[in-house]
Amino acid sequence: MRISINNTFLFLLLIFLSSSTFTVGDLINEICQQTIDPSLCSNSFHSDPRSTNASLTILGHISIKNAQKSAKTARKLIHSVSYSGNYTECISLYEDAISNLKKCKKALKAHDYGQLNTFVSGAMTDASMCDGSFGRGVQGPPQLKFASTKLQGLCNIIIVISNTLSGINKLV
Repeated sequence: MRISINNTFLFLLLIFLSSSTFTVGDLINEICQQTIDPSLCSNSFHSDPRSTNASLTILGHISIKNAQKSAKTARKLIHSVSYSGNYTECISLYEDAISNLKKCKKALKAHDYGQLNTFVSGAMTDASMCDGSFGRGVQGPPQLKFASTKLQGLCNIIIVISNTLSGINKLV
């Protein structure tokens, strides 16, 4: 028995298959458009040469590394301005954030996206709590607020990647 396939059908199938493949640039674009700060997301990937041909999992590792670096930079900033007791809580919170981000690496490696989301959300909460630790109506230095906002944005990238890997988010 011979099966005959219509040339039009083959042509349409080829168009469909070629349009559904992603380039890395498309993948980064798709991820970044789902974040709270697409510009931060795009810049963080384009500043790392490993993202050029990266899979979604590699982009996750890059994002965790970027968030860890950001948390450590914020911790150094806190140490440099910690001339009052208000900063001891922030130092502790950023230590927790760094610890949570370290756990993110293990969770991503184990494909445990639920734990990954838990740890990265913890790091985001730690940064946010530092912002509020100075008392009602009292703000810390603006550079600390900027560092906190940046860390939260980098953590959000990890959540988007984790949710995509787990199937919660779909790529277009």
